Amino acid sequence: MSFQPPEQFNIADYFLDARMREGKGERPAVLTDAGTLTYREIQALANRFGHVFTESGVEPEQRVMIALPDGPGFVGALFGTLKIGAA
Repeated sequence: MSFQPPEQFNIADYFLDARMREGKGERPAVLTDAGTLTYREIQALANRFGHVFTESGVEPEQRVMIALPDGPGFVGALFGTLKIGAA
């Protein structure tokens, strides 16, 4: 594999925010039983979850347990966790 991550690498930025910067926000990103989520919708959910986690005291490199059913909330919580550098 030829991918070499930079010293500062955020997987949420790589998979989500980069699509927004490319102007692909309205494209389908995830298909769930509840419907299709666009990159813009996932980014909005991830930002909300990230803010809640940060305000709750979660810090980079801390572990976060996500106990949600498969669906938009889980996707948002996962990317929100990754955005703030938690695991």
